Amino acid sequence: MKFTPAEKRINELFDELVPASGKADTVAGEIIRAVSRLGYRNYNDGDHIGVGYGNETCNAAARYLADVCDESVALMISRAWGIEDDQKYDLALGKVEEAVVDYLYDHPELEYAENTTDMFEYREPDDADWFDDEDDDESFGHEY
Repeated sequence: MKFTPAEKRINELFDELVPASGKADTVAGEIIRAVSRLGYRNYNDGDHIGVGYGNETCNAAARYLADVCDESVALMISRAWGIEDDQKYDLALGKVEEAVVDYLYDHPELEYAENTTDMFEYREPDDADWFDDEDDDESFGHEY
């Protein structure tokens, strides 16, 4: 797999700033943790922000990024939200990653700023209700 420059930088920062589990100690670390989650969920599981199971796996991270970063990141998140087509979503997610890397480049102080927020605090109740009513079947065996 060939990585874009933004993906390479995200991977470098992930290794430096993101713990093995739990929220990051710094704001930059939590930002990298959130954008990495979006990439991981897309490339490994096909999850998209605001689409199907991606509601549960991606929405909190996307909301966190839109809230904590600047308007350019928020705009890219809004453009990626709800895209079902894989190729179009890959392009939109690439723009999110580029915007995040640019934001962190412009704000190096965030690598040292203490983080008190876990991206999962941005979950909303509707995020867990990701399946269609047609699929709403008690045979799933899940409680949401």
